[in-house]
Amino acid sequence: MNTYYNKELAYKYIKEAIDDGLSKMGNPQLSDLICDTWITYSRDILDLTTKSYNPSILLNYLRIISNFDNSILPYQKISICLEYLIGILKLL
Repeated sequence: MNTYYNKELAYKYIKEAIDDGLSKMGNPQLSDLICDTWITYSRDILDLTTKSYNPSILLNYLRIISNFDNSILPYQKISICLEYLIGILKLL
């Protein structure tokens, strides 16, 4: 098992996910499908970049997104996710 962790790459990929999420929030036709696709993408980025560094980062994110229900609008979901990702980015 390779335990090498590249903090710079993790920062880069998480930042790209944040930038993409911000651009999605600017779309007035943001749909649930686009939102859910982005949430899956951001989850996968966290899985790839933080699993070997600190698995609780992904677990906390999974807890957040598992609490989403149909009453939360797509831009609100992305906003909540972005808030978490930005906080993680500050820790890296």
